[in-house]
Amino acid sequence: MNSATGYYGVICFENVGLPLKQWAAEDQEFATSIASIVSLILESTERKIAETELRSEKEFSEKLVTSLREGLSVVNLEGVHIKVNPALCEMTGFTEEELVGIKAPFPYWPPEEYDNIYKAFDNPLQSLGVVKHAILMRKNGDRFPCTLSDSVIRNSEGKVMAYFTTINDITIRVKAENILKENIIKSDQRKNTIIELANLIGEDFELSLKKITATAATALNVDLVTIWEYKKEKTELLSKQFYNAISQEYETEGLTIRKNDFPKYFEVFEDRNSINIADVVNNPITKAFSETFFIPFNISSRIDVVIYGRYNNYGIISFESTTPKRVFTNDDESFATSIASIVSLMVESKERTLAENKIAQTNTQLLEANKELSKLRNQLEQENVYLRNELDLVFNYEEMVYGSVEFSNVLNEIEKVAPTKATVLLLGESGTGKELLARALHKTSPRSNKPLIKVNCSAIPRELIESELFGHKKGSFTGAFSDKVGKFELADGGTLFLDEIGELPLDMQPKILRFLQEGEIEVVGGSVSKKIDARIIAATNRNLLEEIEKKQFREDLYFRLNVFPIEVPPLRKRKDDIPLLVEHFVDKFNKAYDKTIKYIPDDAMSQLKAYNWPGNIRELENLIERASILSTSETLNIPGFESSNQITKQRINVVDLSLDSVLRNHILQVLEECQWKISGPKSASDILGLKPSTLRDKMSKLEIKKPKKK
Repeated sequence: MNSATGYYGVICFENVGLPLKQWAAEDQEFATSIASIVSLILESTERKIAETELRSEKEFSEKLVTSLREGLSVVNLEGVHIKVNPALCEMTGFTEEELVGIKAPFPYWPPEEYDNIYKAFDNPLQSLGVVKHAILMRKNGDRFPCTLSDSVIRNSEGKVMAYFTTINDITIRVKAENILKENIIKSDQRKNTIIELANLIGEDFELSLKKITATAATALNVDLVTIWEYKKEKTELLSKQFYNAISQEYETEGLTIRKNDFPKYFEVFEDRNSINIADVVNNPITKAFSETFFIPFNISSRIDVVIYGRYNNYGIISFESTTPKRVFTNDDESFATSIASIVSLMVESKERTLAENKIAQTNTQLLEANKELSKLRNQLEQENVYLRNELDLVFNYEEMVYGSVEFSNVLNEIEKVAPTKATVLLLGESGTGKELLARALHKTSPRSNKPLIKVNCSAIPRELIESELFGHKKGSFTGAFSDKVGKFELADGGTLFLDEIGELPLDMQPKILRFLQEGEIEVVGGSVSKKIDARIIAATNRNLLEEIEKKQFREDLYFRLNVFPIEVPPLRKRKDDIPLLVEHFVDKFNKAYDKTIKYIPDDAMSQLKAYNWPGNIRELENLIERASILSTSETLNIPGFESSNQITKQRINVVDLSLDSVLRNHILQVLEECQWKISGPKSASDILGLKPSTLRDKMSKLEIKKPKKK
């Protein structure tokens, strides 16, 4: 018997018992007919099964194409649409009937993009699977960005029958990228604004207030900025300085508002240092101002932040917008708080100057204290020389090894803030190099010829921390057998680095706050306050805002420290620096342990770069030190990162870059990317965030010259 696929089998007819039957010709013919009928039944059954399977495969293919979220376009070898899926129709607004049968250019190709799209598909067989970017057009004429990836459909013989392209609408992603770029630019502009305004501290108070209101209005994109001063035991607020960005007009000593008229507004600042209100006309706190102020000036939203004085709150700074339905972000509020902190420092500087003048005229005891301080000056200078020498032995710029853009941006911020007096807060995980950055900041500041004193707030016992920081007098407590100079005094004229500031005991924080506010300390057991001129750099691996919520860190101290925060990236975000750091540490431990390691396996280096590094650079250094000790040949064998193929290796080069060398390399790289354009949009000075004149000075100092054309 035969079936649709070939020979199937045999059908047998048998007679049982005796006598033996002789089959006649008619019997044989009948048996053959039966076999033919069975063969026909088999062929019919197999044909139906094949048709069912073919129909199922076709339905599956149709459902697969229909369910694709990406747009799908299938064209034949003549460039004619033979299939599109619903996703492409929904994406472009065209129906399947409007697209199928159409030859390129297709209706969703913008005319101005024909050349680019034809170029993208110029040689599809060589660009299979390559993702391309293009601009397409919806039926209503709107253009939208997308990615294209093409492939081919072949028959069973491998011959190309058609081409298909998957299309992804990336409008949302592009918008998100643009928003991110805008936020980065805004953040840089605001940091530059803070640096600029921080330099006003100590200058003429009234002129500085005018500068602050105008500059802050531009940076925060608001229309009105007012600095209010508390009067009559905080029952009145006097408009000390008012700036209208729309008319660019200033007013001084103007409006007065009273607590009796607006009690809810005054009361809110008894337990809060700021308010951020999106709908000022209807908010219970500010509603009382609506008829008099907000509606006439079309004010819609507002941020108010407390300005601190030396002893009491000085007043409030207000930022108001007339943009309908504007909502200030957390970044806006943080920037407004930074501006208020700078005004607070200016107020304190003014109050301190007035107090010092009064004390200089009336307090003769201060003169005696100054004489005593002069006697100790030589002793302190000698101690400072010793400390400077000791620190110079520990720190050199060659330890700052990097090549990544992320760490280069951090050094750019260090360079910007170093010449100022601003307090700097270094934020980052343990082992990221915060102490190294603090030393670099000090070395590049005007205080570099004075000591940098480090205090690890987590390493000092709670009962000794006050004595360590502020010093003590002989006999002030049990065991105080002689006078001791505290870290603040040792840092006078220089820089005090408060490492792990988040670990500082809560009862010690007001004393640090007092120094930041008044520039004075009081020695344990002493009776006279001492003036100290020390710049504060603080560092922490904790989230201080969370510590504030837990009542483990004072909010007012946080705002004093957070004048210029710098985020130090962890090693996992500096993957490009890992090979440089490995080379540096190998060279270091080659010298320390008399090794001759010259190579590292490629796959071991790849594993190092793929590792997450929870311990950051400190963990990497410890690992390389252990590997250097264990390695007995010229190849570095890293425990836990063993290589399965020791044949492929890369040579380890000795890293010997000073800070100037690294800075020179970075500037050269940016200049080459900008084709040596120094000023103007997208120039080297624009990318580096420097004035063109400043960049030229640095190029001269670092001996950077444009190469001559060959």
